[in-house]
Amino acid sequence: MSATSTPQTFEPIVRLTAQWRRGGAWLGPAWAVLCGVVASGAFAWSSEGIALVAVALILAEGIWTTLWASLAGVKWDEPLARWAAWTAGQPVIRLPYTQPGSPAAHASIILGQFRAWLAEDFLPLYGGALASAILASMIALALAMILGAPAVLLTILALALSQIALALCRGNGSPSPMLRGLVEMSLPLLLGFVIFRPLTLEIIVAAVGFGITYAGAVSPRWDLRAWNTGQVIVLLLLIVMRHSVGVFAVTLLWLPQFLLQGQPIARNAQWWLMAVMLVVAVAIA
Repeated sequence: MSATSTPQTFEPIVRLTAQWRRGGAWLGPAWAVLCGVVASGAFAWSSEGIALVAVALILAEGIWTTLWASLAGVKWDEPLARWAAWTAGQPVIRLPYTQPGSPAAHASIILGQFRAWLAEDFLPLYGGALASAILASMIALALAMILGAPAVLLTILALALSQIALALCRGNGSPSPMLRGLVEMSLPLLLGFVIFRPLTLEIIVAAVGFGITYAGAVSPRWDLRAWNTGQVIVLLLLIVMRHSVGVFAVTLLWLPQFLLQGQPIARNAQWWLMAVMLVVAVAIA
């Protein structure tokens, strides 16, 4: 049996480009990091501060997204399905005195088929995605160590969520939008915050809310319920914080979206979200 599928596309190790979504460019993780920095209220225009932010941007926008794309976004079920029916390949060298039909002889046949499957199917088509995931994991941990222990923990969480998404979708390349929202929006927001201050309940709630909103935008079909729910969560957060100016600003930005949802809102949706995130970040700071 030979491979018949087209090679899988995968993200480069560092991807510092705006993500193209419905209706325009989504800055996504990069904007989340910057809003987290603003929310910390502890950023100083110094060489050290700028360097920390730059590393955080590379980690969240370049590496975490690569991990997600290489693990959860690849159709790993296709080569595994072909392996289940794979029969090509010469047996590996048998051990001396191995009897035909013995477990050792059977293992020799299986190993030979596995070697052929790797060389003819898996590595040519999926080796790039696998290499991207491995190298991205190593680079992510190295960069996170520069930023400190909280960044390392967030990186481990990003890797774990990507693997969970892979397991839940059984490698079909269509992972959970909610988990994607956590990896590409919630964790970057927390990362921008923790490089300057310890986590607080307010930033955690805001990060979860924006992750839910982002999940609504990256769903196969626009999920208005998730889009609205996330913004309502951050609005309630500002109400609990008694930040009247922030409540007014977020309401002013969210209400037009809600009223216009009978019409296509995708074209300007990213700008609404980015504005709401900045308002909430300033309020938390």
